[in-house]
Amino acid sequence: MRYVSGKVLTAEGFIEGYVGFQDGMVIEVGKGPVEDAEARGIILPTLTDAHTHLADYLVPVDLSLSLEELVAPPEGLKHRMLRLTSKNDLRQAFQAARSIMLRRGCSRFLDFREGGEEGARALKMQKGWPRPFVMGRPLHLRFEREEVDAVLHHADGIGTSSVSDWDAGELSELAKYVRSKRKPFAIHASERVREDIDEILDLKPSFVVHMTMATEGDIEACVKQKVPIVSCPRSNLFLGGTSPLATMLRVGATVALGTDNAMFTLPDMLAEMESAARLLRQQGVKDVSPVLSMALENGKNLLMRQAPIGIGPGSPCDFMVMSSHGGDPTTDLVLRGSSSDPLMICLGKEEWRGGA
Repeated sequence: MRYVSGKVLTAEGFIEGYVGFQDGMVIEVGKGPVEDAEARGIILPTLTDAHTHLADYLVPVDLSLSLEELVAPPEGLKHRMLRLTSKNDLRQAFQAARSIMLRRGCSRFLDFREGGEEGARALKMQKGWPRPFVMGRPLHLRFEREEVDAVLHHADGIGTSSVSDWDAGELSELAKYVRSKRKPFAIHASERVREDIDEILDLKPSFVVHMTMATEGDIEACVKQKVPIVSCPRSNLFLGGTSPLATMLRVGATVALGTDNAMFTLPDMLAEMESAARLLRQQGVKDVSPVLSMALENGKNLLMRQAPIGIGPGSPCDFMVMSSHGGDPTTDLVLRGSSSDPLMICLGKEEWRGGA
């Protein structure tokens, strides 16, 4: 048996204790010290990045452009650049961005992957960690059953741009067809401007992304329909918006965190947690502990499975050991965590040490 010890996040919260593991499985979690621990610090599950556009890592951002000019389909800067990108360059961009994610403790990510069938295939072919959950999308802003079938052959679901970009009838047909295939359908919502929440929720999305310009009533409607929200605070701030995180929490929304476009925001969930925690403080919320749930089980639950809270015995290894700065583990993680802090990342039988 091998051990790591320190402050362990369990279903009951943090305990002073240890995790015992062997052959890629967690065997026991207990209280108290162990003599032969291989790493000591804050022990928690790995993180999930709930919204990425990872291919954007290739795109040199033009700071003079608006959000629409940067990312709106079909002629935003990113879309024009990605159409010109070779398969080899795209593969290298995925590898570089995923390496950044893994070194910072992220094991899974949900990517809104442009490029139709070939775009979904290019990301799904990526091996190793972190594992992609591919939300593909059609090449054009219209519903064609054969194309959607081709995308879903490689993708885990469909993730589209906003209702503002689509003809309402075409988008409704797309969403209905994806649901009929028992696949998740998700959409950007109220990112650039406030959009009709009834029109969005009529699509019965598995989750929505952003809600930056949403009203409290819009967020309450998501709560009523049990639709989770993915918030991307750093991206929103860069583009001139502010995620209403405090309102989301106050009305009971289920919130996950994403890093969004890799052209101007590195896929670094430690940085995203810190930004979310500081934003909540600025919005009057003193308790920043919900940020951990946003980056842990709330993100994993979007992968269409119920994620456990904390680390427990009898499951495959899925944990990391972070440096402790001597304070409360939650505030150490969400306010003082940095890219140099992961001491050990353990996923199944694979592990990485010291950010390598």
